[in-house]
Amino acid sequence: MKNIISNNNELSIKSATKSIINEIDNVLDGIKEDEFKNFIKAINSSKNIFVTGQGRSGLVARTFAMRLTHIGFSCHVVGDTTTPNIDKGDMLIACSSSGTTSITCHIAGLAKRLNALVVVITAHPDSELSDYADLTIEIPARETDQVMPPQITAQFRSTLFEQSCLVYLDAAILTLVRLLNREEVEMTKRHANLE
Repeated sequence: MKNIISNNNELSIKSATKSIINEIDNVLDGIKEDEFKNFIKAINSSKNIFVTGQGRSGLVARTFAMRLTHIGFSCHVVGDTTTPNIDKGDMLIACSSSGTTSITCHIAGLAKRLNALVVVITAHPDSELSDYADLTIEIPARETDQVMPPQITAQFRSTLFEQSCLVYLDAAILTLVRLLNREEVEMTKRHANLE
């Protein structure tokens, strides 16, 4: 095994976390405020909210669905056995860094044909997925041919998008909690208790 004890800076948790936080901060500096405001309005006016995404983007979407449920929204993960049908007045949130993931594009297309509002969260706002969007939210952590330029991130492909997307969606939750005056006690009552 290669000797990795050559540079103490490379083994520092503080150095690694500071690099990651700085990268996320740089990405979120490029977020458009009008997209965020429109996103919050869309959530607040939807009957039911559905989320979809593949891989780690899908895990981020699931996390958001759980938090929306905690603050009182009707939210479902596409593909779960208990997910109901989507209809007019509902919203689909589709997360994909590339905007080309075939399953996510297919689901967004179905939701669009079923008259649901489609929100796309992507690093590539000019992608196929955005063709189905009523609202596209750009997380500016763009890859080129599946590789992130080293001056943008030191992390493996799509990682920075997924981290930034999670923080963005957590910011949406915090904003909704404040706007709707949600109390911790109220949200705790909706937390899963079959654990």
